[in-house]
Amino acid sequence: MITAVRMECWKSRRRCLWLVCAALLGVELLWIFWSFHNPSQQEREKGWSYLLYNMPLLNGILFPVIGSVLASRIADVEHKGNTLKLLETIQPKTQLLHAKLLLGAAYLLPIAVIQVFMLLGMGFFYHFYGQPALTDYFEYAFFTFSSCFAVFALQLVLSITIKNQVIPLCIGLAGSFAALLLMFLPSNLARLLFGPYGFFGALSFIYMSDWNPDTRVFTFIRTHTPWDNYAVLLAWVTATYVLGHILLKRKEL
Repeated sequence: MITAVRMECWKSRRRCLWLVCAALLGVELLWIFWSFHNPSQQEREKGWSYLLYNMPLLNGILFPVIGSVLASRIADVEHKGNTLKLLETIQPKTQLLHAKLLLGAAYLLPIAVIQVFMLLGMGFFYHFYGQPALTDYFEYAFFTFSSCFAVFALQLVLSITIKNQVIPLCIGLAGSFAALLLMFLPSNLARLLFGPYGFFGALSFIYMSDWNPDTRVFTFIRTHTPWDNYAVLLAWVTATYVLGHILLKRKEL
């Protein structure tokens, strides 16, 4: 397996996958600057919770597209070179899937970690009141990585099994709109039934309450950590892996 992962790194060394990840972080950084370029007293008071409330929405809009591009860039090497049949002579098909999943995870984990440091840095830069709840931010990083990996795994299975990469990219774009719509569903159960795109909202634990449209005063509440929803996410990832395993084994090379 180590050799297979090394081979995937070698194949993707000039594909600038880090630029795809940097694009996501760059857009989110610009969004934070734009949102807090002139923070009010209320925004500084609730800034730490405000970031945790809005970032899952932003990830849900952006990452399905970014994840589809990342998966496509990792998978289309074999399609362009028509090397799937050649690779099968030296490694099992499932090992190829495992190596690409691990390579994708190696890019996704830094995204979640950098996001947390970016949010904390911006909070201190804009002088948010109080101290951040580090436990909440660590949980946010964990859930962000898990949600991104669930979407990436599905997009990777599509990109490996479908030669025309336009189709997985279009599915990723549709997933971005689906994630946005799923954010406004009243129950987490409804979100979870629509695949991995709904987990960005379902795994959020900061909610807005007592919104007054006249005074524009609002408060945030911290609910329980949604481990039950995370269990459903694990079920989706497992189902995606089994589906990819079956499709790849049956794929005509």
